[in-house]
Amino acid sequence: MVAGVKKKTFVYPGMLLAEHPSLEKGDLHAPIYGVITEINARSVFVDAVNPADMEPGTFPDLPEPVDLLREGKEGEELVLTIKKMGVNTRSLGCRAKTLIVNALNPEPGVCWAEPMLAQHADEIRTGLELQRRLRRADEIIMAVPTGCSSPISGVKTVEVDPTYPNSVNELLIKEVTGEEAPPDVAAVGLHNVWSLGRVGTTGLPLMETVITIGTATEWANYIVKNGSLVGELLEFSHITLKSGDTILRGGPLRGESLDRLDRSITKGAYGFFVVNAGEVPPIEGDSACINCGACIQICPTRIDPRMLSRYAEFGKYNMSRKENFRLCVDCGLCGYVCIARRPVLQYIRLAVKRLAEEERLASLTPVEPVSKG
Repeated sequence: MVAGVKKKTFVYPGMLLAEHPSLEKGDLHAPIYGVITEINARSVFVDAVNPADMEPGTFPDLPEPVDLLREGKEGEELVLTIKKMGVNTRSLGCRAKTLIVNALNPEPGVCWAEPMLAQHADEIRTGLELQRRLRRADEIIMAVPTGCSSPISGVKTVEVDPTYPNSVNELLIKEVTGEEAPPDVAAVGLHNVWSLGRVGTTGLPLMETVITIGTATEWANYIVKNGSLVGELLEFSHITLKSGDTILRGGPLRGESLDRLDRSITKGAYGFFVVNAGEVPPIEGDSACINCGACIQICPTRIDPRMLSRYAEFGKYNMSRKENFRLCVDCGLCGYVCIARRPVLQYIRLAVKRLAEEERLASLTPVEPVSKG
C-alpha cells in the first residue's frame, strides 16, 4: 500500500514509501535522495538525484533516529515498531527459550559471515539484544564456523562444521542440540541479526543489505542499498556478462535466476552471482525423471524429491502430503545433483506454495452446521 506518494515526488533516505499490508513484512523506505519515476503494485522506482543540485527546501531534514533500546519496548509493541522501520518480522514474535544464532554462511559461495563477525560487532550485539527482547529468550547460543571466534562476550559459542547444508536452520538446530525439532528452540540467521542491529544502532529504517557478489572464481562482500539494480552492481563489481551466462539473485543452490538487468536487490538478499555459460548444465523444465535416486541419497531429511517433483509437475499437489513434503528444508541439493537437470527444488516450492494457499483458504471457509432432526 503506497503511503501517499506519487510520481515526481522527491524522496530522501528513510522516507516512508509504502506500508506493507502484512504484519510480517517490513514497510518500504527510500534508501537514497531521488524522485519517483514509476509506481506499480509491487515496486516504487526512484531515480537518484544529488541534493546539492536541487533548490533549497526540496528535501526536508532527515528523520530523527529512534532509540529502540532506550525506549524499553518488548514483545508485540517492539515488533510493530520494527515493522514500521522496514524489518521483516515473520518470526520475531515467536517465543523461544533457547535462540541459536546461525553464524554460518547460508550457501556455498556466500562468504560474509566471518568478516561480519569480525567487523560488525556493534550491529550484531545490538541485534542480539533486540532478538532477546522480542523472543524473550532465556539463552542465546551462537553457532560459528569451526575455527572462527565470536567477538560477542557473554554469549555461548558453539563451533559447527560449516560444510553445506549444515547452515540450514533446521539442520543446525540438530547439530547444536543433538535433537530434531526440539521444543522452545529457534534459530535465526546472522544476516537477520545484522539487519535488526543496523536499525538499532543507526535508529533509522532499514535501507541496506549485506551481499556477496561474484562468480565461481572471484567474489567480494558489499553493503548495498535495498533496490540497487543488478546491472549497476555488475558494473560496479567489474563483472562482464557473456552470452549464455546466468544471473542468480540469492545463492548458487537456492537463488532465483533473473532475466533482466533492471531487476533489483530485494530486502534481505544475501548473494548475487553470475554463473558462466558452460559451468553448470542448464535446467530443463520438460526433462523427465530417470529414477536414478541421486536426489533421495543426498536429501538431508531423506524425503523423496523425485516423487514430490513429479506430483507438482502434473498438478497432483495433494499427493505430496504422503511424501512428508513439510520435512523439506529447501536446501537445493536435490536439483544440484539431478542428472536429468529437472527443476526439482522449484517443483517442490510450487507444491508447498499451492498447499499453503489451500490450507489458508480452508481456514477462511465457514463450515455449515449439520442439523439433527
